Amino acid sequence: MINDRGNMKWTSLMLPEHLVRLKEWKKEQFYDKKRELTEWELEEIEQTIQRAFKMKKLIKLTLWKSQKLYDEIGIITGTNIYNKELLLDTDLSIKHITFDMIQNASLVDIDD
Repeated sequence: MINDRGNMKWTSLMLPEHLVRLKEWKKEQFYDKKRELTEWELEEIEQTIQRAFKMKKLIKLTLWKSQKLYDEIGIITGTNIYNKELLLDTDLSIKHITFDMIQNASLVDIDD
């Protein structure tokens, strides 16, 4: 039977900088990639946001920040064109969301 220590035998030959970079690379493998949206997708997101704002409906925004995708649900209370952001009133606070963070938008249906 061959007793192979796997990667352990190579670790002593690597420089500390290489080990740090390998750890960073492993972490990056779990990052979500920010998609470049097509013009059609951007237009659809804009229309959904306008509809939610005018009708005061709940909206679910899929956002990209710090290499992760996450969802925020709330009501859009306003926009700031100069800062390129919208104000989203969630259950806990009002959040400032920049336009470039938005990856998707959809209206939330509440069943009565």
